[in-house]
Amino acid sequence: MKKILYSTMYSFKEIKNSKIFYSFLIFALILISGSYFVSQTSFISQGRIMVDFSIFAITIFNIFIGIFIGSSIIYDDIEKKSIFLSITRPVKRTEYLIGRFLGLTVAIIFSTIIMMLIFYFVLLIMHKYIVPFKPFAGQSKPAVTHLKSIHGNSVKESKNAPNKSIIQKTKAKPFTVYSLPQPLIIQALFIIIESVFIAAVALLFSLITSKALASIFTVLVFFIGNVSSKMNDLVRPVKKIIGGKIVIVHQANHLLTNIVHIIYTVLPNFSIFNISSEAAYKIFISAGTVFYRIVYGLSYMVLLVIISSLIFARKDIS
Repeated sequence: MKKILYSTMYSFKEIKNSKIFYSFLIFALILISGSYFVSQTSFISQGRIMVDFSIFAITIFNIFIGIFIGSSIIYDDIEKKSIFLSITRPVKRTEYLIGRFLGLTVAIIFSTIIMMLIFYFVLLIMHKYIVPFKPFAGQSKPAVTHLKSIHGNSVKESKNAPNKSIIQKTKAKPFTVYSLPQPLIIQALFIIIESVFIAAVALLFSLITSKALASIFTVLVFFIGNVSSKMNDLVRPVKKIIGGKIVIVHQANHLLTNIVHIIYTVLPNFSIFNISSEAAYKIFISAGTVFYRIVYGLSYMVLLVIISSLIFARKDIS
C-alpha cells in the first residue's frame, strides 16, 4: 500500500507540474469566467446559459486531460526508459500501474475542484443559481440605544440608566452562506467519474498500441458511448395501435439493429453522466439514480484497470 501511495503522490505532482495540464486548466478557467460575458448577450435565462456553458467547459477539458495524459502517463515512461527507475526497486508492475492511475485520478479531482470553485464564484457574483446553504444569525454585542422611560404622561429617569438611557438588545442582520444546488454538485461528481473512466480507457489502449492511436481510439469510444443510447432508440421498431391492436409500422434493418444493440451493450454508456439539463433547471437527482451511476462507472473502471494490469504484467518493456 505504501508503494502505491508513493507512486500516486509522485504521479500527481508530475501531472500537476506538466505544461499540458496547466494549459487545459487555464484555458478552461478562461472559458468559465468568459461565460459571464456570453450570458450577458443572451435573451434567454442568463443563469441557464452560464450553467450550460460552464458544465461543457469543465467536462470537455477534464475529458482532454483524461485522454491525453492517460494515453501517455505509462507510454512515455516506457519510451524514455524511466520506468526502470521504479520497477527495478521492489515495486511490482501492478502496484506501479495502479499508483500512476490513482495519481491521474487525483489530478482530475484537483482540476474539477478548481474549476467548480471558479464557477461558484462567478455564480456568486451574478447571484444566480446559488441557494442558501445554512443561514445563521450572527452573534453581536448588544447595541446601546438612548430611550426615555415614559410613565403615564410624565417622563422619569430610569434608576439603572444615569444618562437617561436603557440598553436594548437588537438582533443583527442574518448572514447567509450560499452553495451550489444539488444537481450541480452531482454533475461535478459525474464529471470526475466520467473523466477517470475515460482515463482508464486511454491507459488500456496505450498498453496495446501507440500513444497517438490510443488517443484516437479513446475519442472514438467516448463519442460512441455518448450516442449509443440515442442510436439504440432510433433502431427500435415504431409501433402504433390500429384497430385495438399494436402494429409495427416501421422497423430498421435486422442486421443494423443487432449491431447497434451489441455496441450499446458492450461499450460504456457515457450519456448517463450528463445531467446538464437537470442542473440547468435545478431538478433534484434521487439518491438511487446517483448510486446506480456511481456503481456503473466504478465497476467499469475496476474492470479496465484489471485488464490493463494483466496486459502490463506480460508486456515487454525492454
